[in-house]
Amino acid sequence: MEKIKKHLKNNFAIYIVLVTCIVILGVAISVNSKPKVEKVDTSMFEIVTLDEALELFETDEPKLLVMSVDTCSATKGYIPYLQIAEAKRRYVTYYLDLNSIDTSSEAFKDFQAKLDMEYTLFGRVDKFSTFMENTPQTVIIKNKKMVYGHIGSMSTDTLLTLTDLYGVGTNEEN
Repeated sequence: MEKIKKHLKNNFAIYIVLVTCIVILGVAISVNSKPKVEKVDTSMFEIVTLDEALELFETDEPKLLVMSVDTCSATKGYIPYLQIAEAKRRYVTYYLDLNSIDTSSEAFKDFQAKLDMEYTLFGRVDKFSTFMENTPQTVIIKNKKMVYGHIGSMSTDTLLTLTDLYGVGTNEEN
């Protein structure tokens, strides 16, 4: 026992340095490790730029546009419902990544002007475009204007009902 005490006493500084290094290394690893964020799976959608999203308003044909950011967890949960509805009704879901937009551009101002439906979110009533920082957003475009908008996810049944109502895709079940 005396040998151990003597050894610890003689090497105390070495053990303190060793423990300190281990603690510093542990902190450095935990601070520098970034959690891996899975991106939204948009493989079944047609990815559009802001200019292409504006072009969706140039025809009378009904279209479904989803807007979000590629790391939105709510959008990740919404994607399967969109994919099922898209497969059942055979339409294209257009996807606009809001991170890809230059919010100071004229195109963005034009796009915001097209999202002009009145919308209520968190008790506040304003134009749909006012709430663009909230995702996911689903917009139905028909006859060159926005005819429906929703912020948040929806079930497949709700999406099927909406796409039937606005004529997006085909309804082979009826």
